[in-house]
Amino acid sequence: MHARRKAKAETAARLWLYGPATLWIVLATLGVVATALHGEAWVEVDRSRSEVRGSEACRSCHPGAYETWHRSYHRTMTQPVGAPEVVVAPFAGESIDYLGFRATLTGGAAAPRVTVTRLSEDGREDGREDGREDGREDAEPVLAADVVMTVGSHRYQQYLARIDRGGGPEEVWRLPVAWHIDERRWIHMNAAFLEPEGTPGDEDDYLRHLSRWNDNCALCHNTEPVPGLQDSGEFRTELGEIGIACEACHGPASDHLERHRNPIRRMLGAADEGDGSIAHPGRLSARDESGVCGRCHGNRISADVGAVLREGDGFIPGTQLSEVSRPIFRDSELASDPEGSRALFEQRFWPDGSPRLSAYEYQGLLLSPCYQGEEPGGLGCNHCHDMHGEEPALQVRAGRHGDGACLSCHAREELGGAARSGGHGGHGETVTCLDCHMPRTTYGLLQGMINHRITSPDPGALVGRDDQPDACTQCHVERSRSWAASSMASLGLAGTDPAARAPSESESWASRVVLELHGGDPLQRGLATQALARDEATGDPRQRMAWLVDGLEDEYPAVRWMAWRGLKRLAERGSAARSRERSPNLHEALADFDHLAEPSERVLVIDRLRASLGPGAFAKHPERRERLLAKQERVILWIGE
Repeated sequence: MHARRKAKAETAARLWLYGPATLWIVLATLGVVATALHGEAWVEVDRSRSEVRGSEACRSCHPGAYETWHRSYHRTMTQPVGAPEVVVAPFAGESIDYLGFRATLTGGAAAPRVTVTRLSEDGREDGREDGREDGREDAEPVLAADVVMTVGSHRYQQYLARIDRGGGPEEVWRLPVAWHIDERRWIHMNAAFLEPEGTPGDEDDYLRHLSRWNDNCALCHNTEPVPGLQDSGEFRTELGEIGIACEACHGPASDHLERHRNPIRRMLGAADEGDGSIAHPGRLSARDESGVCGRCHGNRISADVGAVLREGDGFIPGTQLSEVSRPIFRDSELASDPEGSRALFEQRFWPDGSPRLSAYEYQGLLLSPCYQGEEPGGLGCNHCHDMHGEEPALQVRAGRHGDGACLSCHAREELGGAARSGGHGGHGETVTCLDCHMPRTTYGLLQGMINHRITSPDPGALVGRDDQPDACTQCHVERSRSWAASSMASLGLAGTDPAARAPSESESWASRVVLELHGGDPLQRGLATQALARDEATGDPRQRMAWLVDGLEDEYPAVRWMAWRGLKRLAERGSAARSRERSPNLHEALADFDHLAEPSERVLVIDRLRASLGPGAFAKHPERRERLLAKQERVILWIGE
């Protein structure tokens, strides 16, 4: 009797101990089976019907991805004024004078305001309490606007204001001044584009880059933007989320969130590497994951521009970008204006078809031999870039810097000439794969950038031509193109025979980069300033600085800015920096130079720099410089930011 009671007690204890766990296992199993068999949990989702829910909705399930995105420059691409640490400029009463107008910046970070007034011709300013007389302002402002949003937080920050210029109360315009973050100074937007100086006193020239945001900047700098152009001409712009957030790359997430409210479905979906309710660029083909980036990093032509302005571009990340638009190439044209559009698009590419502006990185990839579309093993944006990596600037994937970008696919020992002294290319470790195969022959954001078209250098093919830079002389800035072509042959590298083309007359006058600084088109001149200032460049730094001073006289303010920054860079580094005590006037003159100042003021500073650095490249042969400048005038062009 006692034994039976004891056995019953032990059974009851076991039930209390193991019963709940057993019941949980049974229920969980039933839940897994029910979820697995439930059609709606697995049916293909029509993602075109999904809606944007915002990055905060992603945070609870993906905290790590949220954190890396949150510290990225994508997040801060567009921001509303009023949020903490958004406005980086002081807005503390500074002013910037240009073309006979003065922009005054007030209100602080909480209530920034831009006021533009016209300066009178007599150069005096009356009625100021501080007694300044550096240019009188007329009473009526040309422009007075409260900043409501910012664009950019990395290189420079632009400012947006609501101004009804026929587009209704929701019409937003980019203002004509910006804050350069590294230099901590104001610049005029005319100087951020490669274009000639405007006419002093011309209001249209001054406001040239007062550009509408709703049907321009909004499309790439936000998540799921809908410009909302009405038949009346008014804009009712809507954003899925301000800035470039999760759903810009993964697509609208409402169906994904709804489906994954079920934790068992979420678990099974993770084991199955996704379920099609959201795009995961890392799991897409090179074609489709690159299309996610190409939506903004590759200027394109939409099939129906009117529909885009009304409803947005209709692209869903994870689908083919080509279904809604086609990328612009050198030979692209618009049906409405074939000849005019072709001439416009040609300016954005080098003669061989390589892009020469930023925002054409996607085209560079498509033109590269490493890109294989949907073929396995082909190159895509994700190979080198990681949107959720540790490095916000450029977002280069760990291990993909420099040679790492190429050696992950191309074994070093299998490259041509790998066994000889200096290895493939003959330069040893001083030169990376990117220096030769992705040279800095692209312009954007007031600086030179690497070209995303992967090519092999062939300076011999460009001997006798002045319309395109080559990779070799972007580093060997004191050398001619003929020298570069001959060096390719001596290193055993494939390339066009240098004797196959006759050099131009100017080839013997100066180095290739110096010729481009004086006689190239605006983009070539800007890139020449960048080449001369590079750490990797060969040649005496002070000689390069003397050549750069010539760039301060350029008629394009953007080129003057780049030349000035190049001079500063060289003056602050290496042997030039060590000469600060010996050449204090050099550093003082650089601090005094203003690329937007009147020519008479700039000349005075340039003379001081010449006294410190010596004559320019053509001081002994001014007639050669004049011939190069005359060629400049025949290739004047306007080109993008």
